[in-house]
Amino acid sequence: MNRIQTGLAGGLLTLMLSAGMTGASNGQVATQDPVAALLPPAPAPADPAPAVNDGEAWHRAPDQQQDPAELRVTRALNDEILQRNLLAESQERADRAAFEAERARYEAEATRAREAQLAYEAALREAEAAQRRWAMDRAQWEADIRACEGGDRTRCPVRVRP
Repeated sequence: MNRIQTGLAGGLLTLMLSAGMTGASNGQVATQDPVAALLPPAPAPADPAPAVNDGEAWHRAPDQQQDPAELRVTRALNDEILQRNLLAESQERADRAAFEAERARYEAEATRAREAQLAYEAALREAEAAQRRWAMDRAQWEADIRACEGGDRTRCPVRVRP
């Protein structure tokens, strides 16, 4: 069964190639694409969306021609929107002020922390220098004591008598 299918596929391929070559040899270019025949047709281009208002201009009718109830509702809604906008602006100003105050507090705290770090590092350097001086003085004192015990009286510590 596989041989039959393979033979048919090979024969079909050979037939297609020879048909294509025959058209090319006659100087004609094959216009039918075999792959395009297997694909679904391309969708038609969509119509462009209509322009908003199609060029018409909106004109407000005079108040005399409008429904008074509708005008009252519109004014009430507009007033409500205005009040919400004013409230939002006030809240935004308050939030911005709170943010700026918090940022100033943070920057002051960061400055204090930076100054404390610098002071700690300076104190640490001073303490290390004092410890090195003490270690050198201690080593000198021990060397003087050993020299004094070894007989060099010039290096003996001077004792003050009470």
